[in-house]
Amino acid sequence: MQQKFVDVTWVPNTENDLAGYNVYRHEQNEAAARINGELVKTPAFRDSNVAAGHTYFYSVTAVDLRGNESARSQETSETVPAQ
Repeated sequence: MQQKFVDVTWVPNTENDLAGYNVYRHEQNEAAARINGELVKTPAFRDSNVAAGHTYFYSVTAVDLRGNESARSQETSETVPAQ
């Protein structure tokens, strides 16, 4: 059986003091939670902790070198195929 995953990509932040990104995920009617263990250094993330038939909502924040975190981006969603 093939491993299920969702690839999330976004427009890069161009600030000079960018340290990385945090990726947040939730399902319908749940609170968003950060799903990356350490800062993501590129504007892309593969979420392999997904279940077939579920719809996930993603947003991203930028974090600067001083640890300041931006507001979350607009959400996007993806439904993992059931098969």
